[in-house]
Amino acid sequence: MRFGHISWVTLEVDSMDTNVVVVGLGYVGLTLSAHLSSVGFRVHGVEIRQSVLESLREKKSFFWEPNLNEVISKTILSGAFSFSENMPPSKEVRVFIITVGTPLDINGNTNLAPIINASKQVAEVLNEGDLVILRSTVKLGTTDEIVAQILSKKQVRFDLAFCPERTLEGSALQELGNLPQIIGANTLRVRQRAAKFFGHSTSSVITVSNTKTAEMIKLVDNMQRDAHFAISNEIAAMCNDLEIRAVEVINFGKLGYPRTNLPTPGPVGGPCLEKDSYILAESFSHTPELGQVTLSTRKANENVILAGANFISDFLITKFNEKSIKIAVLGLAFKGKPETDDLRGSPSITLLEILSEKFPSADIFCWDPMVTNLGEDKVSWNLASSLDNAAIGANAVVIVNNHPKFDGLDIFYLSSIMKKNSLIYDFWDRYSNSILDGSHSTYRGWGNHKSNDFEGNSLI
Repeated sequence: MRFGHISWVTLEVDSMDTNVVVVGLGYVGLTLSAHLSSVGFRVHGVEIRQSVLESLREKKSFFWEPNLNEVISKTILSGAFSFSENMPPSKEVRVFIITVGTPLDINGNTNLAPIINASKQVAEVLNEGDLVILRSTVKLGTTDEIVAQILSKKQVRFDLAFCPERTLEGSALQELGNLPQIIGANTLRVRQRAAKFFGHSTSSVITVSNTKTAEMIKLVDNMQRDAHFAISNEIAAMCNDLEIRAVEVINFGKLGYPRTNLPTPGPVGGPCLEKDSYILAESFSHTPELGQVTLSTRKANENVILAGANFISDFLITKFNEKSIKIAVLGLAFKGKPETDDLRGSPSITLLEILSEKFPSADIFCWDPMVTNLGEDKVSWNLASSLDNAAIGANAVVIVNNHPKFDGLDIFYLSSIMKKNSLIYDFWDRYSNSILDGSHSTYRGWGNHKSNDFEGNSLI
């Protein structure tokens, strides 16, 4: 069925496109490699990080994703999935899929060095008739203006498409087989070829008329999610100045009312949402009036952690001698639903950095039901062995992400193992303020800062 330039198709794989090279075995590339190799493709992954390669030699992933280790082990043992540090040459026609990350530089602009380097690697082994698919999130025009130009220097005929990754971390393997795959290419023939390739691994594909349209779809997907969360967080920031709770305004406002569907306010982060709005706005840097809403929504979400940290800091300074403070931060991964152990773009890390700066002498502990280490970077906080160990004797316990483990906490018990006059601050405002009536602690949440005994920077 065709609607203008957009097609919805389900096709079989072209027999010549069964050999795949995935460049970059991070969160996107590794799940894609596992999925493709499990449905009949022969996949070779290229990765320069030795820690990732070492994990794969042990037939497991370097991060947690449901069923991923099982698929990796099975496909490696069967010979369907292999990997190396260097790009392998071949005389066969292949499909190259570039999945390297696109971080922001210190000025908030897209760092294209990983894309450039990966494209040069592919160009070195490119054969006549190869298909190259860019899957990394990029600013508009990158596929044609950078990747195509680098590949063209090889002076062989190749096909080029942009096909964005749109899976949800924690559900990636499931969604790779079910979500419609966007196919963007500048000619009908290449669109059809890429559609046939992905048609073997997912239930449907959607073709759009050029690479730039597909690039825009990816950025808009995440920008609108960021904006959706930002509306709720703006409401929460407003409610912080009033003696009302944002969760009541939002949850009861949409109850049985089909035209309001706002999410619960709370921290917004992760490897995509923290940067994709900046990438979209950067694409229109030549037209300053465009991208203003995009950047405003991102700033609204970034303000959540800063405003929460200021509230926590004011409370602790008012109540305690800052030289003897213990703070526990619960929920380190950038999200809790679906579960992940991913710390990239984590609001909790930002909070820990702010609190460490505000209270350099404090003992700061953290705990997460999924996170077993804090990575290779040296940090000034401690990873506790359990929630209780993190919270015992704490002056403040801060619940940051939305992991289900925090939905049914015994808040009264938590208060009982903390210091007197302590604070339990919940960025998701799950519980009633009165839950700690009769205890020696205060419960507050994001969108719920006002109370009879604590306003602004001072106690009343």
